[in-house]
Amino acid sequence: MLKFLKKLFKNTVFNIFLVFALTGFVFYMTLKDHYQDVINHLKAANPWILWLLVVLLVLEKALLGKGLALEVQANYKNYHFKEGFVNAYVAGLFNNITPGASGGQVAQLYVFRKQGVSVSRAVGVLWLDFIVYQGTMIAVVLALLLMRFGYFYRTYSSFFAIVLGGFAIALGIIMFLILLAKSKKFYTWLTTKGIYIGAKLHLVKDVKTSLSRLDKTLENLAQEITTLHQNHRLVYQLVSINLMRFLIIYSVPVLCAWALHIPFTMKTILDMMALSSFVAMVNAFLPMPGSSGGTEATFVLMFSTIFTSAQATSIMILWRLSTFYLTLIIGAMVFFIVKMKTE
Repeated sequence: MLKFLKKLFKNTVFNIFLVFALTGFVFYMTLKDHYQDVINHLKAANPWILWLLVVLLVLEKALLGKGLALEVQANYKNYHFKEGFVNAYVAGLFNNITPGASGGQVAQLYVFRKQGVSVSRAVGVLWLDFIVYQGTMIAVVLALLLMRFGYFYRTYSSFFAIVLGGFAIALGIIMFLILLAKSKKFYTWLTTKGIYIGAKLHLVKDVKTSLSRLDKTLENLAQEITTLHQNHRLVYQLVSINLMRFLIIYSVPVLCAWALHIPFTMKTILDMMALSSFVAMVNAFLPMPGSSGGTEATFVLMFSTIFTSAQATSIMILWRLSTFYLTLIIGAMVFFIVKMKTE
């Protein structure tokens, strides 16, 4: 895990360069036809609403940290909210600078280990967090979709297959992980086959040790899921936390439009929240670091059905700065503080 994290560091500079290059290209393409209109919108931004946006996005990470702390405290009573909050921002940093958000959970494992949580237990916690997060997301997006299904299907038919594909993949992963944790026969067969194939491809050096580690990890996942079945209060807490997180995340474009004095109606609020969730679904299929380039283009394309191109671009720029670059900056500061304290 540590070797993989060091490899991430080596690629970080390139990934950050790629993020800025792709984002810059999309910004140029979307700004070139209405540069002055966008600048005028951004200059007129209400600073109080911008600060509210910052506070809410920090609160979203605090909620993630609280959820992680609740999950870890089932086995580590001395684990505190502050440690979960740190872990949340480190996850945000590495999700943003690695392709397909592949480095986020590895970085979280590193931080968990520094915080005194065993790797096998931390893996179980992260899998549990993933299951609850994905399950809540499916419910929220489905609710937003059904509210205006006919309109979305007609207006965004070209994206509908991708959105439904995202649903299917998320649901499939959840079912797979639950089956993996609940059926010892299935996970024994699958992991044994996987490790032996890895050994033949020279990807696994020590088969016996690898089997032992994986068995321990899956055992912890099974314990975490059993805890969920037995601890209904924890389930309600985690689902409530994730519902509040999604409410904040999907409301960001609404706050951006409000800050920029771009008019909208109650019906438009629901549309913006739904479109925000669709953009997140499409992002899952974009392999670039931070889904850069594709995220911005998809956002402008979808939101241009509600607003003018200049308005949609203005909202996108403020949305991207607040949800992506703010997390990048705070996450980097938090991670380097963790590194300095543990070295």
